[in-house]
Amino acid sequence: MVKIAEFRLNKYNSLIINLAALTNLAIVTALLWILKGKDEILFYLEQLYYNGQILSLVLTLLAVVILHEAIHGLVYLVFGAKLKFGINQLNIYTMDVSGNLYTTYQMAIIMLLPFFALTGLLIIAAMLFSRLSLCMWIGIICNICGSTGDILLLTYILYNRKISKGKSLRIRDEEHGFGIYTQ
Repeated sequence: MVKIAEFRLNKYNSLIINLAALTNLAIVTALLWILKGKDEILFYLEQLYYNGQILSLVLTLLAVVILHEAIHGLVYLVFGAKLKFGINQLNIYTMDVSGNLYTTYQMAIIMLLPFFALTGLLIIAAMLFSRLSLCMWIGIICNICGSTGDILLLTYILYNRKISKGKSLRIRDEEHGFGIYTQ
């Protein structure tokens, strides 16, 4: 196997990922502002405060982050990984320290399942627990923004797949990043 590319989570890459996530947050917030209106958004925020749901909101956001990484971890385990969780450059991560090589398809599942599964679960929770629906919707926004890095990294992998002209790629988690290999 020959390494053809790598990604390192350094200060610059972390800045790019976090700016992209904040841009997503601004876009979603602007869309909500346009669709719902300023008065309705402020009403919801006041309800959070006056109904004592601030703690619920904080716990929801914490749960979203933990569940997002746990879903990454569960998928990794299905593929035989040995897990490590951590924080680097303000980014929370889950990685495989076993040295396993993953196909592009496997990495797509690992990276995208938290986006789809957790968003779906939060939508169901918002419908079932109407009193906490605003917390759930904010959790959905948090998960979408938090998935920005996963989507960007998967795009990088797919870009390298394209430029390798159809060669079979394998991806290996490495300390604070990953390597892309081909035969």
